[in-house]
Amino acid sequence: MSMAKKRVLIIDDDEDINNLFKIYLENRGYQINAYTDPVNALYYFKKGFYDLILLDLKMPQLDGITLYQQLKKIDNNADICLITADIANLEQLKKKIPNIEKYVIYKPILLKNLKEKIDSLLLEKSMSC
Repeated sequence: MSMAKKRVLIIDDDEDINNLFKIYLENRGYQINAYTDPVNALYYFKKGFYDLILLDLKMPQLDGITLYQQLKKIDNNADICLITADIANLEQLKKKIPNIEKYVIYKPILLKNLKEKIDSLLLEKSMSC
């Protein structure tokens, strides 16, 4: 990966998870913006700004799939990784979002595994550019 800090957006209504992911990833060299309110996250979202978005599926006000679709309308090239504890919904997601399986992180996740997943996705993205 390049020397520039990779920018990651975290959107999860669980403040504890949000803070844990943010602190852990910042301590490993990522530039993090984190939101617990999906409406605010959408409002402040900028096209082309983030290298990766971590998005919780189950949130009040705006569910993850709707937010995913809204973010893609703003930036169709955004790489969005969905975070979920609901394995049963994966089949539904596969119908709506092609190739989604490699962009899913299942809760609970070890922080080390979270970083490995992010590194892998960002490396793959940098090699395709």
